[in-house]
Order: sequence, then structure tokens, then C-alpha cells
Amino acid sequence: MATVAVLVDSRGGHTRKVAEAIADELGVSVGDIKKRPLPDAEILFLGSGTYGHQPGDEMRYLLRDGTFTGRKVALFATAGSRDGEKLVRDMAEMVTKKGAQVLGDPAAPGKAIMVRYRNVHKEDLEAARTWARNIAGK
Repeated sequence: MATVAVLVDSRGGHTRKVAEAIADELGVSVGDIKKRPLPDAEILFLGSGTYGHQPGDEMRYLLRDGTFTGRKVALFATAGSRDGEKLVRDMAEMVTKKGAQVLGDPAAPGKAIMVRYRNVHKEDLEAARTWARNIAGK
């Protein structure tokens, strides 16, 4: 069993940049969100961009159809507004109902990164790396 797996749904590439920073920090590569079954990992990092106040299509399918019982999940999202925080809370609610343990602060589960000026900034990627390291206990 792998220690961590990172899956992402990204259309414009912003969330993929964050996922790649997280994966690089944890010494893994970003996995294929379409592949089933889910990777057998101690911690599953799931990320999505925010599209019409919702996760991307592939992430929605995963959240709807995936098996999360007994899994530890870390969630992240990117957004151009505060929608990212709501998206992460919604995703946390979905996986919790399916038996997952969402890692991080229960009052603010996951990591939401604001995409300012249509770009993910260096400090955003560093914050994502630090968050991932803390979640993974490294």
C-alpha cells in the first residue's frame, strides 16, 4: 500500500499545478482520476477546480460512485473567489457520508487556493506544499 495518492480534476491547469506541487512534495506523481478502483493508499489527496460552484465532472463522478469507507482523505480546490472554501466543505460532506475520515481542521476541512489574476502564484504552491506535508505528517 502506498502512503499517499494524489488525484485531480483540472480543466485550465491551475488545480493540476497545485496537485503537482503536492505530489512532488510527497514524492509521488499525480494519478489518473478516471481509473477505478481508487488507488490503495493510506491518504488520498483529492483536488478539483471550481466550475459553477461545483467540482469538475470527473471529481463529481468519483465522489458519487467512489468507495470511501475507512479511507483518510485530504481535499483541496482552486477558485477565483471564496467558492473554493465552500467547494471543499461540500466535498468533505460527501466523502464523510460515504465513510471517509477527512483530514485537517474539522471547522475548515481541506485547502482552498484562490486563483488571482488567472494564475496560481508561487506562494500558493508553497502553502499547498506545507499543507500537504502537515497532512501527511512529514
